[in-house]
Parts: sequence; C-alpha cells; structure tokens
Amino acid sequence: MTEQDAKNHLYDLWQNGEIPNNFTEDHSDFYKAVNYTKKNNQFDYEEFYASIAIIKFGIWQVESDALVAKDGHDYIIECGRFWETRDYNGHLVWDWLIHLAQKAWIDKENVKDLNTAFFFCQDYFRENKPKNLAYVSTAQTLNIQKQILEIRDEMEKTEKVSENGIVEIDSERMLKYRDLMNNIKYL
Repeated sequence: MTEQDAKNHLYDLWQNGEIPNNFTEDHSDFYKAVNYTKKNNQFDYEEFYASIAIIKFGIWQVESDALVAKDGHDYIIECGRFWETRDYNGHLVWDWLIHLAQKAWIDKENVKDLNTAFFFCQDYFRENKPKNLAYVSTAQTLNIQKQILEIRDEMEKTEKVSENGIVEIDSERMLKYRDLMNNIKYL
C-alpha cells in the first residue's frame, strides 16, 4: 500500500465514523497511523494505539517520543520538555503539572494518572534532562497543584451558565478567583 493509499483509507474510515472525528492530518498520530496502515495494509484503531504505547496511565500514554493524553484531548508533551520549570511565588516547580491543573479536563481523579505518567517520563526520558537543572520541589509542585484543583472545584460550585450554555463571568467571581489563587499556601 502506498502512502496515498494509506491516507485515503484513513480518510474513508474517518468519513464513515469508524475512527474519531479529530483523527485528521492535524492529529498528532496521523502520520504514525499512515505508516502503520502502509505496513499492515489495513488500519485497526485499537491495535494501532496498543502498538505505539510503551505504557498507559489512565488517559495518558507514554510513546517513544512523548507523553500523550488520549480520550479526545490529544494533548502532547514532547520527551525533551519534562524538565520545564516555573517560579511560583519564589518556589521552583514543575511547569507542566501546574499548567495542566488549570485545564478543565484535569480533575482530582485523573490528576493522579497525570502525575504518575509525568514522573515515569522524567525517569524514562532522563537522557534529555538538562545537566544544570536547579533543584525543583516536587512536594511544592504537588501541593500547589492540589490547591489549584480545590480552587477550581470551589469556583464551579457558584458557576452560572446561561440558557445557551455560556458560562457567565462577573467581576465578583473574578476577584474571588484571584484572591483564592493569591492565597495558595506553601510548604
């Protein structure tokens, strides 16, 4: 099967609803799927993902070059980016774990899988770790992450949604959110 034949086959599966509607050329795994289809002369979505996964933690799948959130999110952290940090009020923390805690699809249940997958990747892709990386507090990172999730939960309790499904934002709620975020406690 040629590359174009593989692309056409994937397009037909997509058009018939046999693979997810976001599985287009913009999808992070599209070209891996093209190569898989060329090699196997067919495409099986479940077999394909089983073949490229090193290990899975919930929706998080470790692949040879990245950590990828599946289940409709298609969020990718490339293998060289697990050591990105940020200064959080004077504390050096793991940036990805704070950044992702602010995403609506990360919650108290699946954050555990995220954390496990993230630290697995730091070990698995350790050859990419910068030699001069300063001390980063994992304890402080997880402490801040937990509080961000609690703040989100607190804010969702008072969330107002219009008849059209639009979240209504008012200045009082924005000020409350700011105050809660500014009052995060550190270890």
